[in-house]
Amino acid sequence: MQELETLDAARLAVVQPGTRASFRRRVMDAMRSLVSAPGAFFCFGKEDSRAYSDSSRMVDGALQPFKSDPKLALSAAFGFETKSVIETARRAYDGAELYPDDERLQLPHFAAHADAGFKHVLLFFLHEGGVLFGLAGLERREADGPFTREEVAKIEELGPFVVTGARVQLSYDELSREAAALRAFSKVSGTLFVVDRDKKRVVWAANREHGVDWDADVAPVEDHVVDAAEQSLAARARGDALPTPPRLPSGAVVASAKIDGDPVFGGARCAVLRVAPQTTSPPIDGLSKREREIARLLVAGYSGVNVAAISGLSENTVRTYVRRLYAKLGVANRADLVRKLMTPEPKSSSPSSVIAPPPDSSLIDGDDTLD
Repeated sequence: MQELETLDAARLAVVQPGTRASFRRRVMDAMRSLVSAPGAFFCFGKEDSRAYSDSSRMVDGALQPFKSDPKLALSAAFGFETKSVIETARRAYDGAELYPDDERLQLPHFAAHADAGFKHVLLFFLHEGGVLFGLAGLERREADGPFTREEVAKIEELGPFVVTGARVQLSYDELSREAAALRAFSKVSGTLFVVDRDKKRVVWAANREHGVDWDADVAPVEDHVVDAAEQSLAARARGDALPTPPRLPSGAVVASAKIDGDPVFGGARCAVLRVAPQTTSPPIDGLSKREREIARLLVAGYSGVNVAAISGLSENTVRTYVRRLYAKLGVANRADLVRKLMTPEPKSSSPSSVIAPPPDSSLIDGDDTLD
């Protein structure tokens, strides 16, 4: 009767609402309430490439940091094939059933934490419907003795409740993170990426229209996304009037913002990017380096005289560049220039049918109305 009450309490604990970190802690506590063990860990997430980094570890009742490479895949860290795990209904295993001790101790996770002196491990694969939601485990030192079949069976009974809790937690996390990211922007089209600026990794991504496959859409470009976040925030800090948007395989960064300290991202210093597909090249791509420089100064509001002083050119030379700039972009004055570059429109399907207006005559004739 006592064992049944303990199992019911453990089941109830893992389906309670809370944060992602508290869910990991509740799962470890529930496992340890059923089976005595000084060590416990829980790696949580559906994506193999980042589940290992979303982890908690407990040693002798105190939380400990993971020591392995955070970019290590979960399957590589523990030496298993996902397909072979999810093909069976079973979830809990004594470590000795899966690999010999000497082989297990060579795996990245166990090798990195060998200093804790653990000899025995019980592994708990959280899967359902062909989806792996993470991997939890209990660890004992040699003096504690190995795990028994009865203890493995107790953890197995906890399995369905942990999986249910995992599904609920993932849904809650997704909604909370999307809400935090969308607060930064008025538009939600394209792909949103949230980057942890200190850990240099993407912690969340979403695309309402097409969805996101983490391993296919995020992992291969993660370093590029991190770099793009830094570039975008640096351009904003400098006050660039017309920053060149960083490019990614999925498009160009069209907006960026900081979302530091939000609890749904663990209070980390984060940046959120909105990436939109680029079916046409931005107008500024057709300009020379000097023309880009002058365009940025004009858009920033500098007069023709100041543009000449800042760029180190004569006023006549600046007028020549302005004339070329207007002709290339098909604009007639500064107001048209700002509209063209700050809110570019897609190019016509028949460019030859578009007649560019004449350059601003005041600039050409010497009456510089930009002054």
